[in-house]
Amino acid sequence: MLMIRRYQLALEDRSAWLEEEVRKATAMLREREREIIIRLSKAAEYRDPETGAHLIRMAEYSRLITKELGKDGSFCDMLLEAAPMHDIGKVGIPDAILLKPGKLDDSEFELMKRHAQIGYEILSDSPSELLKFAAEIALYHHERFDGKGYPTGLSGTDIPLAARIVAVADVFDALTSERPYKKAWPFDEAFALIERERGHHFDPACVDAFLANKDKIHLIHDTFSDHHLPIS
Repeated sequence: MLMIRRYQLALEDRSAWLEEEVRKATAMLREREREIIIRLSKAAEYRDPETGAHLIRMAEYSRLITKELGKDGSFCDMLLEAAPMHDIGKVGIPDAILLKPGKLDDSEFELMKRHAQIGYEILSDSPSELLKFAAEIALYHHERFDGKGYPTGLSGTDIPLAARIVAVADVFDALTSERPYKKAWPFDEAFALIERERGHHFDPACVDAFLANKDKIHLIHDTFSDHHLPIS
């Protein structure tokens, strides 16, 4: 009986050791995935006139919406990590179009729209759940709730939730950010546009969740400003 008990204790110790090793390996894998996301995002920044601060702000806005919608912590964390990859497909768009200071003509805009599919192709077919999640966002974040978006024309809740969330966050930050070709919109005007597009461009539930947190939105914008981006 004593010998059997010793074997039982030894097995329990072995099981605990294996569990700890699996935990360490999983944590290391997630850290490598995060590094891939960060490095790919930085690569896209070199070709996109939008700033790194924009990527952080829109990701934080996205997490804010997600929390307000009552999603669990793992979904919120994954969205925060994946959202900055939404425009990675712009690396495949010619500079003459991507960096054009004025409005794109119809043929140029058709080429620009290809960045959603390009981003999906870059990120998909990976065993990583995080990269697959980012691929879904890249493909669908320009869809509209009324079905008039691109590239597939999905509508309503057929559009993945993460993409519906990122759509609100991305447009708001684009409106309220200064660029060489435009001035930043005042917050009140940007909030008003988001409200007007409720049920048209944007998911009503995502709009309501976003507008319910105006104070936090101001705080995120101020904390991660283009000129005062915290050093990580």
